This record gives sequence, structure tokens and C-alpha cells, in this order.
Amino acid sequence: MTLFDDYKNMHNELVNKKRTPKLKQELQKKYNKLFVLSEKLFDKIYDINCSSNDLLIIEKMIKMKIENDKGNITKLNADKAIGETLCDVYVKPMLDKNKK
Repeated sequence: MTLFDDYKNMHNELVNKKRTPKLKQELQKKYNKLFVLSEKLFDKIYDINCSSNDLLIIEKMIKMKIENDKGNITKLNADKAIGETLCDVYVKPMLDKNKK
């Protein structure tokens, strides 16, 4: 299973589930690659308040990590792609709002 599959499966497994310490511990074992990659990222996915914007950014980060590991993209270009996503999600909507 790929890192991206782990993310999707974990997210789907959490839909409409009550977050408990026991559940978190089980998911840490089940999705250990994701947890080891970044505990903060794992916690963000686990967070009940994780928004669709957060998920979009997480997906981009994981995809860029995979592409970088394969040698298909440099770290600099991966960082730029993530930055563009952050700009699209957070900055552009604020600028559009200020224009109105």
C-alpha cells in the first residue's frame, strides 16, 4: 500500500467515527508509515476539525513527497507546488474578498 493509499484509507476510516485514544493508537499501528513520515500530518488527518481545504493540502504534500522520492520532481519544485496550492486555498480567496 502506498503512502497516498494509507492517507485515503485512514481518512475514510475516520468518517463519522468518534475519536478516542484507543482508535488513535490502532490507526498509528495500521498506518505506521504515515505516522512515521510526520506525526503532525497524521494528527491533522485524525483531527475531527480537519477541513476539506486541509485535506487538499495534505493530499498535495503526500503526492509531492511521493514524486520527490521517485526522483520525478526536485524538492524545490515540490515546495513550489505546495506553495501554489496554499496560495490557491488561502490567499486568493482573501484577495477576492477584499476586492469586493
